Amino acid sequence: EGQSRMTLAAGLAIILFGLCGGLHARAMAFAMHLTDRKHITGTGALLIALYVLAAAHIAEAGLYAVGFFIGESTGIGGFAQSDVNSFMDVFYFSVVNYSSLGLGDIYPTGHLRFPAGIEALNGFLLISCSASTIFLVTTRRHS
Repeated sequence: EGQSRMTLAAGLAIILFGLCGGLHARAMAFAMHLTDRKHITGTGALLIALYVLAAAHIAEAGLYAVGFFIGESTGIGGFAQSDVNSFMDVFYFSVVNYSSLGLGDIYPTGHLRFPAGIEALNGFLLISCSASTIFLVTTRRHS
């Protein structure tokens, strides 16, 4: 039984990693497309890219939060704190974990720890991709 729960946790982590990567690739392309206009430069382009990419990061943390609820309902793990009983609590944990802030006031138990670790890696990679996209948007020269 422990092996099947670990397999479930790994599968959940792989699915979430891919979904978030695909969503973020689309968001980066969308930000580049929206700012690829001669009249959108400087601060305007920066703000568009920031909002599009921030929305993507929030949605990705939300996907992981849904994944944690699924993981909890399938019995692969839970949260050590007894007051984690709403989606907002899990979403808060997910945002803190995704951003690698890791406050530690809420933490997963059991095999749910594995997708949480993958979320931190995924968040770090995608935040780095956002930084690269913002750099491209703000340094682009229109001919």
